[in-house]
Amino acid sequence: MGGAARTPDVVVIGGGPAGAIAATLLADAGHRVVVFERERFPRYHIGESLLSATLPILDAAGVTPRIEAHGFLRKPGGTFLWGRQSDPWSFRFAEDPGGRPYAFHVVRSEFDRILLENARDHGADVREEHTVTAVETNGGTPLVDVRSAGGDAFRVAPRFVIDASGQTALLGRAKGLRRFDEFFKNLAVFGYFTGAKRLPGELASNILSAAFGDGWFWYIPLHDGTMSVGAVVDAHRWHGVVGKDVDGTYRELIARCPAVADRVRGATLVSPVRVIRDYSYDSTAFTGPGWLLAGDAACFIDPVFSTGVHLATLAGYLGARAVTSILSGSEPEAQALAAYEQAYRGAFGRYLRFLYFFYDHNENPDSYFWTARRLLGTAPPDLSAREAFVRLISGNGDWDADAIAREHARWADGIRSGRPSAVPGIDLLRVGHTRRITGLA
Repeated sequence: MGGAARTPDVVVIGGGPAGAIAATLLADAGHRVVVFERERFPRYHIGESLLSATLPILDAAGVTPRIEAHGFLRKPGGTFLWGRQSDPWSFRFAEDPGGRPYAFHVVRSEFDRILLENARDHGADVREEHTVTAVETNGGTPLVDVRSAGGDAFRVAPRFVIDASGQTALLGRAKGLRRFDEFFKNLAVFGYFTGAKRLPGELASNILSAAFGDGWFWYIPLHDGTMSVGAVVDAHRWHGVVGKDVDGTYRELIARCPAVADRVRGATLVSPVRVIRDYSYDSTAFTGPGWLLAGDAACFIDPVFSTGVHLATLAGYLGARAVTSILSGSEPEAQALAAYEQAYRGAFGRYLRFLYFFYDHNENPDSYFWTARRLLGTAPPDLSAREAFVRLISGNGDWDADAIAREHARWADGIRSGRPSAVPGIDLLRVGHTRRITGLA
């Protein structure tokens, strides 16, 4: 196999966060694992703001010291211009009892390379510039066709395949598993500035999420001195406009959002303006005999709340655990894969429901974007954005009116008392949620 001594136990397709975490933990468990990554790292990728809930997974992969030492900007929380009031409101990771006081804003080219190098150092056979061209999963043993950058083609027959190929979704597309979410039928237009103003005072390292009539902006400070600035807008309305003039559309959208326009006035755009489309989807199945989908190869929701990297690393952890159970014989394959699908799809579903509610809470009667996304209509009319945020991240959105009122009162009491432990449910963004799913300490 292209220089490898033995056929691997596991082939991991893709070296991003899902693939790198899975490969690291599989190698730690003593399995022969090879990662085929089509690009040479470092390479550009969007998705730069992490959650503190991700840190226990990074700890389990042994990579946290490298991330701390690299100098990424520490992210204490998030600030929002969102909801019915005009004033910004913020949350802090330090409010999480027993959690972590910060996460990170990362330059993904650097962050992803750290994760992939960590996988290599833990014993994974990492093959960059190796493209998986096809996977056959209909027989008893998966067959994986690979082509190297030099044009050499070869086939390997591992015991198991993890598809972590990102939005390429090699297996998902080949098997017709992908389905798109019309509610989040958005596109993102984004670039990077130097000289952009950060938020004031103790909020300076927060991510800013600012809603405006046509959608919302992310505004993320990075350790290299740049600011990641991206607009999320309706795909149907803006697709043709963006296609005609990407740079002009980006500037127009910035001008429509005063919270961002004021902060980039006088700043310098130092990157190409990029566009991504059709990024909200899941798959009808996350697993099958001899394979599973992880990270963006399985599902992705929306950039708000930075759930992409978290779900990818979670899938890497859960996928490695399932495959280790299968290869060791400690659990039947069907049972292990069912447990993976239940845990990962359950996590995805809870975030999806939360984001439905969070989008639905923002209201602008003159906005096509926001009126088109008035899906649920369950928030009490006097519910503040802060209270809605705390209530909704419990993941319990499917209540009747009386249940909503009761839960809202309990959450409001917890907020007023200043005791986060008094509010019902569990915050999806917190470390405790990760610990419950994974069993990590």
